[in-house]
Amino acid sequence: MSKLNKDILFLIFEELKDDKKSLYSSILVNKTWCEVAIPILWKDPWRNLTKERSLLETVVSFLTNESRDYMISHGLNLLIKPDKPPLFNYISFCRYLNLHKLERIIYTIRNIKEEIKWSIIRKEIFKLFININNRFTHLIIPYGYKRQIQHLSGFEHCFSELESLRCDVKTNQDFLHGLAQVCKSIKKLVVNVRVINKRGIIHLIEAQTKLDDVRFVFDLMTRRIDDTSFYRICGKSLEKHANTIRHLQVNNELIPNLSSYVNLESLEIGTHEHNASWNNLKNVSLPSLRILKAYKVPTNILVNFIENNKGNLLEIKISDISFEVNAKKLIQAIYNNCPNLQYLELIIITDDDILELENLLINCQHLDGLILNVFNVNTDEIGWDRLFEVLIKKAPKNLFKFKFIHRTTIKYDALKNFFENWKDRNPMLLHFIEMFHLTSKHINLIETYKKVGIIKIFYHDKFSHGFDDFEWIKMR
Repeated sequence: MSKLNKDILFLIFEELKDDKKSLYSSILVNKTWCEVAIPILWKDPWRNLTKERSLLETVVSFLTNESRDYMISHGLNLLIKPDKPPLFNYISFCRYLNLHKLERIIYTIRNIKEEIKWSIIRKEIFKLFININNRFTHLIIPYGYKRQIQHLSGFEHCFSELESLRCDVKTNQDFLHGLAQVCKSIKKLVVNVRVINKRGIIHLIEAQTKLDDVRFVFDLMTRRIDDTSFYRICGKSLEKHANTIRHLQVNNELIPNLSSYVNLESLEIGTHEHNASWNNLKNVSLPSLRILKAYKVPTNILVNFIENNKGNLLEIKISDISFEVNAKKLIQAIYNNCPNLQYLELIIITDDDILELENLLINCQHLDGLILNVFNVNTDEIGWDRLFEVLIKKAPKNLFKFKFIHRTTIKYDALKNFFENWKDRNPMLLHFIEMFHLTSKHINLIETYKKVGIIKIFYHDKFSHGFDDFEWIKMR
């Protein structure tokens, strides 16, 4: 194993990129293993960052003597050069640049009383990352970022091959314009929308040639400033890339002509407006669409859309009930039109919905994961008994991944009966999402059935979604 050539080792270690513990162990095997593992570890040093000071010490060890002399001349003796230079040029391996975390590690040595001196440190450290020797493929810009790093020497070289960008419409507009001049091949674009009164992001979109994954993320906690002209212009800019975009997350107003996105595979759509028009979803058929996530979309619009994309959908998420929801009608549309469905998130409101869920489980035999957002199942009635009974009797053999989003205490006896009758089936991956409605008695019951193998993995999420929608194992 230790004599495998570097190409084979690289392929193996790439599979372990999310397993830092194993990669760190690999470094100790021999020189070859170390040379292959180090670049993979440093490709994204910001991920799961817990020791800011340690990372900062490594970064500043690359400061040139000239930079150090400059800092010392300004009375900055905070960072001492190590006796021995680093074994590798770690920064050159970085392909991800997270400006928020870079600012944060610098902040660990900030002295408010020496603001000017702190700015000098920041400038020198930034020059280590942004220069003609580095090239980044992924960039994260924090909310409201005001720095104008587009003026740093090497900026054009550093970002000319950028593939992924996460930013904010309020990001320094000159910075965004600078990126638009340099970056032409962005594939994934994630835009946080809080205040819609800036146009830099539109220029950035128009400059791209390979957009594949575009996500506009709207902050539910921050009041927006409506800007109809932004939606109109940005929507037209997006439509120019309709042939290349395969994944789209947008506010409804951003896609006036959804039917033009002929290669779309994944659509996440919603609105924050109570009187939004949904004409752009009516009678639209997207032959490549496999994933649908809907937020505040009216029932009749959703039903029509599901019917028009009959047989294609493999994953459906329906969330939020701010509009009047006819869950029964939605469930019927799903099991009549989505026989190949693998993952589903549903809202359960009435006992009739539970009865329709039974029909869905019968008709959707490929179902692998189920999220039930339970609103009106009363612990004093037979709702939980009925729900679990349906799952016991009708769940397809492949279905053993469950999430329950609930706002009332789950009936203890119903839960116990659910576990007791799950014997001889695949062990559950179980996730409860709620506030404070699982008692210690419930938790002890779950732990008991974990010990006997009925439950393989359990996660209790008290405040928010600790996992992505249809992910039961890896936390975000």
